[in-house]
Amino acid sequence: MQQTRRAFLQTGTLLAATLPLSQLKLTAAAAPAEAPPAGGGREVLFSPGFIAERKNAYDRFEPLIKPAQNPVMVAEMPWEGRGGINWGSVLRSPVDGKYRFFYNTDFPGAQEGAVLVDNSMQGKSHYVVCYAESDDGLTWRRPALNLHFQDQFPGNNIVFTWPSYYNDASTVIEDRHDRDPARRFKMSMFHIDTKDRDLTGVCLFVSPDGLRWTFTGTVLPAQDASSIWQDQRTGHYYAFLKDRRDGNRSRMLMHSADFKNWSEPSWIVTPGHGDSAGTNFYNQSAFTLCGRTLGFLNLYDLTTQTTWIELLESGDNLNWQRMPSQPRLLAPGAPGTYDCGGAYVGLAEPILAGDEYRYYYYASPDRHDAADTADGSGPRPCLAYATFRKNRLVGQQTEHDGYFVTLPFKCPGGRLFLNFIGREPVTVSVKRPGYGDDYERFTQADCLPVTGDTLRGEITWKTGARLDELKGKYIRLKVAGKNIVAYSAMFEV
Repeated sequence: MQQTRRAFLQTGTLLAATLPLSQLKLTAAAAPAEAPPAGGGREVLFSPGFIAERKNAYDRFEPLIKPAQNPVMVAEMPWEGRGGINWGSVLRSPVDGKYRFFYNTDFPGAQEGAVLVDNSMQGKSHYVVCYAESDDGLTWRRPALNLHFQDQFPGNNIVFTWPSYYNDASTVIEDRHDRDPARRFKMSMFHIDTKDRDLTGVCLFVSPDGLRWTFTGTVLPAQDASSIWQDQRTGHYYAFLKDRRDGNRSRMLMHSADFKNWSEPSWIVTPGHGDSAGTNFYNQSAFTLCGRTLGFLNLYDLTTQTTWIELLESGDNLNWQRMPSQPRLLAPGAPGTYDCGGAYVGLAEPILAGDEYRYYYYASPDRHDAADTADGSGPRPCLAYATFRKNRLVGQQTEHDGYFVTLPFKCPGGRLFLNFIGREPVTVSVKRPGYGDDYERFTQADCLPVTGDTLRGEITWKTGARLDELKGKYIRLKVAGKNIVAYSAMFEV
């Protein structure tokens, strides 16, 4: 019987609806690249992990801003139960610009039995995946798909159902690398299956349109609150998984070049020196900014039952570090607000809209354990978003006269632009690696100072030196100035 169930899930589609496929130009997936190019050149983010030397300079972080429009989508349909709207992925189509939102919810309908998951009994509700869409990312509509439970809930937008004791944290990505149109969308979802225990874990699915999903047969070994991410620079896949280390929720990583064959899991974030006994790492997402991989990390404090969001970074997508000062970039709101209980990570990348990024997140009015005892009569989890200015999330700042120096990297040549804020003169010199000093004609004294508040302040040298002279050589950038904030540099070739 178990073999029949597994065979059905692997070969049969779990949904029965069809939408026209958008025409996309797809490219083959590739292995991770070292120092991937950005727009034909290279970007350098001045994040803590890429800084080698400093004087009177410090890490700079910009807290995410919660707009007044929040929340932008709340549970209001009969099939959106006491769990509200949670663990969502908001995507923006590269073809038509439409926003798509895949989210979890649960509706009344007791299932037989219950299991203990994450300190609470689960199995009394039916967890499903729903789909909503928007033209501007602020006003959302639920299309009447009627793919499931249409008799019980006419006009519903449910796109995935898998009867079980527990489904959680479905993450959806739109894959622009896979040549197979039947695999354009990919989803991960934690699942507990008491009929076939081999199906318990983070299960992977594919779809041509985000509505008809097919189980791939792959189950990754993990607990709930997991997610997947695809690096669009390379097409490589990464699964951020939850397990416990010494009883505390911690983060593991698995990765794959084809979504079929995966590495074995390894720890990437665990409680360490300076963390309290109540520190738990609940979930994680990832994205790229100015050529570097960053991530939003959920911190869950067992003593206060609240969650907030920190920033992570990685130089290779495999080894991850928390920021040294561990700043809270997105914290719970004031008592009685839509996210006073916790700010949980959104499972998709931030979306660039004009001159700012929008980061959609899962907002809860209840503290962690209180959510399991709420009667559903009050506010429920919802979709909210926070913003940060384009390419201005993390960087370096000087106080008085100061400077900082980057790690070495290969010079791509071309023209150099600086993303900075400075009323006083700012200079950039190009240094040799190791114990080396400045390259001749690229010294601080040679640099023509710049001032202002700009994403693209061009850096030149009065010697007439051109970076093409250093192309292919290892260099370090030294940025100097008085009371400046610098976020990134960009080479255009």
